[in-house]
Amino acid sequence: MRWSKVKKLVESSFAESVKSRIQIYSTHYQCSCGRGWITLDGKELVDLSTMLSAMIYRCVYHETTNIPYPKHPAVLDNERTPNKLVEDGEFSRFDLHIACWDYLHQSIKDSLESKNPLIKSLAVLSAKVGRGRLSEIAKQDLHPLTRALLDFRVEAEREIRNKREIEIINANAEILNKQVLETLEYQADIWENHQTK
Repeated sequence: MRWSKVKKLVESSFAESVKSRIQIYSTHYQCSCGRGWITLDGKELVDLSTMLSAMIYRCVYHETTNIPYPKHPAVLDNERTPNKLVEDGEFSRFDLHIACWDYLHQSIKDSLESKNPLIKSLAVLSAKVGRGRLSEIAKQDLHPLTRALLDFRVEAEREIRNKREIEIINANAEILNKQVLETLEYQADIWENHQTK
């Protein structure tokens, strides 16, 4: 399947609250190494450079990638750079492609339970995952990318709920104001009729 089709299928599976805000990209260069990246509101969140992965680890596949080729070990928590979602070379463009493919071809339950941070990160954005399940996942020890995307999704859902609640309150306020005005006009008519008698 072509990358453009995979990208479209993955992004269309996202919840409405994040669907147009998060995109995944992939490009390759003449050396075929290329890179993948994920953006949030047009700003690049992570760079998944195949060249960096090969240079740093001498291997382009992360240990959690479902492929029978040599893989490099995952980055340990105590080796992570603070506030960095993905370490340089931690994942490659190939890791992203395989993660997207696996995400599309397995159940959401399997994706959420995956040891692969890229698959789990895509899963927390899925429209199939509700608020309750997101709350349960939030209690887990997560990869920084998965945590950031989960937190973003939860906040985006909260913003939508708040907006809906404000719309409902405003609509109810309009109805109440109209009812009060009608009641006051009715009472004024009764008072006027009573005064003229």
